[in-house]
Amino acid sequence: MAQTIGQWLLCLKHYLLMCVFLSSPERLPYNPLCTLISLFAYFLIGLLLADEHRGMASVSAQIFLEVIMLALVAYAGLYWKKSLMRFQQTISALIGINMFISAVTIPVYQLVSNGGDSLLVYITLLIVVWNLAVLSLIFKRAFVISTQLSAMISFNYFVIYQFVVIWFF
Repeated sequence: MAQTIGQWLLCLKHYLLMCVFLSSPERLPYNPLCTLISLFAYFLIGLLLADEHRGMASVSAQIFLEVIMLALVAYAGLYWKKSLMRFQQTISALIGINMFISAVTIPVYQLVSNGGDSLLVYITLLIVVWNLAVLSLIFKRAFVISTQLSAMISFNYFVIYQFVVIWFF
């Protein structure tokens, strides 16, 4: 158990480094239990978004949908590149960076929520661009593709995810 906790702490370090563009999925330990712990932590962080407008079930469903869609993109890309053995590390990276970005986003939104709509729009745009850039980095390194192609995959994933969320929720 101590070894798993140590590996998960190493994962946390690399998730954070990926969020600032200094690491990549192949540096993560190959440990499915660490991925599950990260997924659980992501759900817990996501539940902080539950309020009178969005219940816990809705937030959990959105996180579940996001993880499924990310897993499908990761699987398709790795299958295309014949690198399915990297799936666990790639999905771990995708879950981990979303966990960190959510952990940063929630308090930032709470701080600027009284600052006016224009500030909120700029902060939202900044966070979306940051999220897309980090997703693009992970896809680029996991699939071993060009920056332009990974950016297109990230952007298309984001647009499809937003349409699905609007459609279902």
